[in-house]
Amino acid sequence: MLHQEMKSEQNKTPEFKKDFYIQQLLRIGVYKSFGKQLYELSMDELQDVYLKYYVGGDIAQ
Repeated sequence: MLHQEMKSEQNKTPEFKKDFYIQQLLRIGVYKSFGKQLYELSMDELQDVYLKYYVGGDIAQ
């Protein structure tokens, strides 16, 4: 049980969230946005890109 609690706490870190967004976007073929690589984006920019392409269903170009 303790292991599960520690794992769920780890999933809430900003680094984990950023990695999650990047992995999801790479999965659908989005590699760059705002003229930058995904890992160079701020968390706000990354969330915007995620919402636009992954949640919004836009076709990545």
